[in-house]
Amino acid sequence: MVFLNAPAFLETAFTPGFAQKDADGDLLQFSMVDIGRLNIKDGRLYACDPLALYLEEAFDIEFPKGQYPVQLAVATINNDDERVALARIKFTDTKPVKWTYALTEGQDVKDLEADEIFGYDIESGTGAFMDSSGYVEYDSLYKEDINLSTISREMRKNYKDTRSWLMWEGKNSNVAIFSSGYGEGLYATYIGFDDYGSICRLVTDFGLLDWK
Repeated sequence: MVFLNAPAFLETAFTPGFAQKDADGDLLQFSMVDIGRLNIKDGRLYACDPLALYLEEAFDIEFPKGQYPVQLAVATINNDDERVALARIKFTDTKPVKWTYALTEGQDVKDLEADEIFGYDIESGTGAFMDSSGYVEYDSLYKEDINLSTISREMRKNYKDTRSWLMWEGKNSNVAIFSSGYGEGLYATYIGFDDYGSICRLVTDFGLLDWK
């Protein structure tokens, strides 16, 4: 497993009062929103675009089973525009001390060039976390309603320029859905490990802050 020299903001952006300037010199002030608990039944997790659902692959590592909070680090930019900067699943209260890419089968960090990342493509301006059972149930909804009009309608209830989120509840599973930073792009997801080598975080970074 290859560990990364990850920036502190993968964790600190979820701390009240955190603020940092972006590459353009704009001040981003952060707050944390808890959108509910994700049901993880078999330890297999997906991060993907839930409004342009294709044949996705689960990450190649088993995550803790149970119900865990999904939290968003929301950045207010120049006291005006709001964006979801990062989204995470918080498995434990212990702090991450090491980070690695969340990878799917066949991906190898050694294959990356210096300016490349592993991530998932977003076309709809929306990302998601779901386990295998949630994926199956959500995929059934997608096949019935290709435009996912019910999802879009429910997300508008939490809309503020320019972010929204939803914990979609199926019959037996659920899916965490949220706006993705400035919209379309390729976004990486990272796994945080604590001092005991246990998984304590899964974080998707939507690229509002630069890695240094």
